[in-house]
Amino acid sequence: MVEDLIVPIGLPVVILVCASVILCVLALAYQTFYGSTKYKPAQRYSLDEQWDHAPILFSATELPNLALPAHAEKSDTEGGAANGKW
Repeated sequence: MVEDLIVPIGLPVVILVCASVILCVLALAYQTFYGSTKYKPAQRYSLDEQWDHAPILFSATELPNLALPAHAEKSDTEGGAANGKW
């Protein structure tokens, strides 16, 4: 009884999955070549130019332990602060 339903149910499912994959690939290709992004293109910077941007310092604190094995210490998973003269 179940064997009789393999083709009537399985074939449309396979066709729908293949069509979905093809549509996803086409959508990604379209977005890659013809889509627009909201980001400005990065400007080239060389050391002889004046730097006019504010500094960005990323600091991660109070991170939960990432459930690492006992090989890691608490300080291995916590971020610190950065400071210095810019």
